[in-house]
Amino acid sequence: MTIGLAPTLRRWGQNLFRSGMVNQAASAHEDTIQPSLRCVAISASKFPRLLDGDWIAPNATVIGDVRLGEGASLWHGVIVRGDTLEVSIGKNSTVQDLTRIGSNSQEGGKVTIGENVAVGPNVQLDACTLEDNCFIGMGATVQRGATVSSFSVLSAGAVLAEGETVPAGQIFAGAPARYLRDLTQEEKHLIAEHKMEMQQLSQVYSEETEKSFREVLSSEDNYLKYRRQDLQDKLVDKLGEIGMPVTHEDFEYIEHRIYHDYVASADFDMEDPNHQPGERYKTWTPYEHDLSHYPEVFHKYQENYAKYEKLKEETAQENPLEEQGDEIFQREIPRDMSPWEKKYDDLMPRYTGTSCQ
Repeated sequence: MTIGLAPTLRRWGQNLFRSGMVNQAASAHEDTIQPSLRCVAISASKFPRLLDGDWIAPNATVIGDVRLGEGASLWHGVIVRGDTLEVSIGKNSTVQDLTRIGSNSQEGGKVTIGENVAVGPNVQLDACTLEDNCFIGMGATVQRGATVSSFSVLSAGAVLAEGETVPAGQIFAGAPARYLRDLTQEEKHLIAEHKMEMQQLSQVYSEETEKSFREVLSSEDNYLKYRRQDLQDKLVDKLGEIGMPVTHEDFEYIEHRIYHDYVASADFDMEDPNHQPGERYKTWTPYEHDLSHYPEVFHKYQENYAKYEKLKEETAQENPLEEQGDEIFQREIPRDMSPWEKKYDDLMPRYTGTSCQ
């Protein structure tokens, strides 16, 4: 019933809106809905294919024939123009802020970015090829027909001229870019770590940008609550995050594991897979075995508790009615009091014990 009335109600609303605009005369305006300019299709066959990517910044612009690989990301202010050429970005590649990919030439061509490629901020890429695991420094320019080989680096601000190639494992720098030195193994690992960090950060951004309006307000409320929180409460929360016991329930749980679950089955023999020669079996305490899942402080907690139990047993065996010996602070009066009585003898007559002196 409601679905059948929907078109009629919509027409009534449109007619009411037009009547209102006519009555406003010079103040009348026309409301229109403009399509998004952030993701623009050129034709039925040339349109952005971005669903496999990890994250695309809300203010990034993607136009035309652009393919984004699985795990790839386009950061803030990136412009990817696939109107005059084809753009392909491989798996787990990162294109950072304000980078421009595209060409003003009508010659066509293709921009190919391989897998695990890190493209720094403010980079200019024309119809070029970036092979797997290469690194493009910020502000660099790669012109038409140029190639950056695998495990190579184009340093910040460098300009790789048309048709030039950066061989694998080398660093090119300058404008125009020239050979600087070979890449070390340590630097290759550092580049891989940097790429991994940027990919993880893009996933965090993706979670934030996908939040609804209600979730954003809830996050802001939690942030304000955290800023106004007492320092002691913050410390307790931080201890809870790293796995430390912070509530009575946590302590009771630990105590239960140590002195209730495992007292009945204190120790028993089991086969040791890492036994020493001649020692096939060892004594195994279940709680000590499970301590691998807890912080080192729990070992200290267990040692202190063992000392407490030992002292408790010793005091429990004592007779509370038994004489404990001499008082610790018992006063002993010296036999010769003359040194202390001299000051009184000098000031007043010596007291002999009579009441009238």
